[in-house]
Amino acid sequence: MRRTLLLIIAALAGLVLVWLIVVRAPQSQPSAVPAKQPVVQAPPKAETVATPAAESVESKPVEVATGPGDVVPDSKPPDPPKPVAPPPASDTQSEDADANADAPADESDADSESEDSGPPQIDTDHATDLLADMIAREENASDDDHLPNAVTQTLKKFDQESADASWSTNAEQHIEASLGAWLDALPADAQAHLALIHVECRATLCQVLAADNDPQAQGDRSAAGHEWQQAIGSLPQQPWWQALGFVDLSTEVSSADEHTLYMSYLLRETNASPAPDAPSDTGDGGG
Repeated sequence: MRRTLLLIIAALAGLVLVWLIVVRAPQSQPSAVPAKQPVVQAPPKAETVATPAAESVESKPVEVATGPGDVVPDSKPPDPPKPVAPPPASDTQSEDADANADAPADESDADSESEDSGPPQIDTDHATDLLADMIAREENASDDDHLPNAVTQTLKKFDQESADASWSTNAEQHIEASLGAWLDALPADAQAHLALIHVECRATLCQVLAADNDPQAQGDRSAAGHEWQQAIGSLPQQPWWQALGFVDLSTEVSSADEHTLYMSYLLRETNASPAPDAPSDTGDGGG
């Protein structure tokens, strides 16, 4: 019995030994050399493409597998940069273009303003108001306000007179015709700034009102014979002067609102000879 038991143990031990030899035999064999993985060559470095308003694209190096456990990265080259659309024109550029388009008109306007830098054409209504204010001040002035003024005294005398039916209208027509002819003979730039405002004759006096709205150019016009007082001063040389009985004249010059105001009085001698006929519409030839 004991011998049988020993035989069984020996048989089991042999089986165990055989099993161990069979199991460990594959592990003890040398490991086979793994197959070499194909090596992928890195593509050439991509060149940076410069585009307007686009950032430079740098190519990344491609990693190569060196062993069985390494992972081969994707060797696909980077996508090319997307084209960048030009920026839309800004409002400032549009405004600049509009300004350039309007430049010729603005320059022409500037040239015209530089050529005519003086005051605008005289406004007779405004000049009439200024002369009315001037006459009102003279009429309201008393002898205590200032020294005696011949024009002021003449004005007050004129206010007290009435018209002479057989003489006043005739005298007014001669005066207006002579002064109108003088104005018509002036250069255009002088005519634009001088105006005969009013002529009125009464029994012994004629009142002549005029205005000039370019006082800075009076010196040049005076040198050229275009100043208003030169026209008034030429009246005694007219052929109707003595025939209408005029013997004297006086003028007061004032200024207001950049206007030069003229108030003249022509004095008639009451025992003068009969007045000449009134001038025709064409005038009697002013001085």
